[in-house]
Amino acid sequence: MAFSIDCDFPGGSIEVVRARAQGVVELALREDSASDIRQWFDFVVQSDSPKPRTLSIVNASESSFPSGWPGYQAIVCRNGRSWSRAKTSYDGKVLTIQHEPLGERTRYSYFMPYPLTRLERLLRKAERGPWADVSIIGESCDGLPIHLASFGDEEAPRTIWIVARQHPGETPASWAMEGLLERLGEAGDEALGALLAEARVRVVPLVNPDGVMRGNHRTSASGSNLNRVWDDPSAQDAPEVVAIREAIEATGVDLFFDVHADEASSFAFAACSEGNPSYGEEIAFAEAQLRSDLAELTPEFIDEPVYDLDEPGEADLSCASNFIGEAFGCPSITLELPIKGDGGGRIVSGWSHLRAQRFGRSLVDVLLRAVNR
Repeated sequence: MAFSIDCDFPGGSIEVVRARAQGVVELALREDSASDIRQWFDFVVQSDSPKPRTLSIVNASESSFPSGWPGYQAIVCRNGRSWSRAKTSYDGKVLTIQHEPLGERTRYSYFMPYPLTRLERLLRKAERGPWADVSIIGESCDGLPIHLASFGDEEAPRTIWIVARQHPGETPASWAMEGLLERLGEAGDEALGALLAEARVRVVPLVNPDGVMRGNHRTSASGSNLNRVWDDPSAQDAPEVVAIREAIEATGVDLFFDVHADEASSFAFAACSEGNPSYGEEIAFAEAQLRSDLAELTPEFIDEPVYDLDEPGEADLSCASNFIGEAFGCPSITLELPIKGDGGGRIVSGWSHLRAQRFGRSLVDVLLRAVNR
């Protein structure tokens, strides 16, 4: 029987421990480059056997976010196009994927990957839209471009900034940005026209391209957690954040979203800037209204805190949303999407890249409400 496991492709990540018997393979999560973070996996199994297989990730309990494994289901691609969930279990130590292949080549991933080539096609399409401009505002450590897609009139009274995928393994954020960018580039959308009459919307859909290419979960090529350097980014270790900060400082910002995905939550939620030193009633009201709108307009969002709330004046200003909110005195939210597919009893199960796309499209309606207040 021919059998092999391959992760030698952009975004690929896994370690093979041993094959104990036919169809039973022990695997291990690989650490991010220049870091001890481990969570993401993406690999291909090539086999001419149609028998069911058991893939055991033996160091799952040693991952960076083991609380994300209960209720988790791995993503599987059978034919290069169709993605679904595979039967997955976690016993507190080992994550076990049980799957019956339908072809010789099967891909298994933490969540549906979002490759750089897809983003490049998306940006080319967006640039053909009636209100769009796509530019490169900087480079990563590995020399990859940091793209900025801007929509609307430069003279619009407000400026909205949205950044995503600081953490490369949080791929739902990229699928949401695809939905958002596609809608921002469409003609004949009445809500979109109303939004762009009031605001210039600027989107950095992929902050950390190096981490994506290297198959990292949380860090960049330098080993930096880019969402922990915004108060004092290094041009050597975090040129991505330096470039985005300079671009934001050049335009100003009236509303800021930083889009992520949470390993343990089964629903989308927001983390706000309540711990910022300058946080007051006006910002608190605006952020509460944003959360209320998200809960009404996006069925995956639940308006309740998941992370511990910061005490007044105790916010971590190295995080993007806290730093921008404090520096510009604007509503500033970290938006967390789910990764799990089970719904957790809080939302309808079956979270997928397609639902993440729809979530992103709905952000236009959320932003329109914000600028109309």
